[in-house]
Amino acid sequence: MLAWHWINEQRTLRDGRRMVVGKTVTHDGPLVLCQSGLHASERLIDALEYAPGPILCRVELSGVVVHSDDKSCATKRTYIEVIDA
Repeated sequence: MLAWHWINEQRTLRDGRRMVVGKTVTHDGPLVLCQSGLHASERLIDALEYAPGPILCRVELSGVVVHSDDKSCATKRTYIEVIDA
């Protein structure tokens, strides 16, 4: 599933891992929306609500994916493109 995800100016994830285009990050624990997993939103307008910084990423969520109305979380997230918005 293609989606949008925002990160901070340092281009690090909330757990401190560095975002790298082309790299897939994984999550081994339980998937709980708003708490645990690799999150993103299918619609850009929805992703903006959760933006912790100005770096916009086009991502692909894969593996096990849990959906809600405005976001999803997954066990895998691959960074496809990055934009300093």
